[in-house]
Amino acid sequence: MRALKIRRSLRASAAALLLAAAFPLAGPATAAHAVAVDVLCKGQEQDTFTPGLTLQPQLVHLHADQRMSCTSTDPTLTGRTETFDGTFTLSCLTPFFSGPVTLTFHWNNGRTSTASGRFAASSTGSDMLSIFKGKATAGEFQGDSVETVLDVAKPTVQQCAQPGGLTHESGVYTATFQKP
Repeated sequence: MRALKIRRSLRASAAALLLAAAFPLAGPATAAHAVAVDVLCKGQEQDTFTPGLTLQPQLVHLHADQRMSCTSTDPTLTGRTETFDGTFTLSCLTPFFSGPVTLTFHWNNGRTSTASGRFAASSTGSDMLSIFKGKATAGEFQGDSVETVLDVAKPTVQQCAQPGGLTHESGVYTATFQKP
């Protein structure tokens, strides 16, 4: 009987030691990860192409509207609404701009962040991605690494071959500002 009590006591002690060792490791790792991200925004982008995208590259005016909800280390920053206009040589096969760019993020709290970096287009399965990677060079969160991702469905040949081409698309947009 005494041996049974000692085994139970040893098992309980071992379990308590394991729990005590596990939880302190999990706590700081979670806190450190949460502090590293200054801003995380998720939302939608609606694009309009004039003239519409076809299978042949052509000069196209792009109008984009972005609407996002954000979580941030700045409690006054909860969202972002942005409008973009530009003219690019695009087609259904290359519907995104690739190259160096400077972006200005206008936050709902009246502040801005300027980021310099590069856009790159990528294709995965039935989706097309426009990915920006850069660094915040001015304004709120200066020094942070910045990544944005626009994920849209690949246009079909039928959409691109229709009279007027592909004139509208929409997709999921995310933006992340992370401390170095």
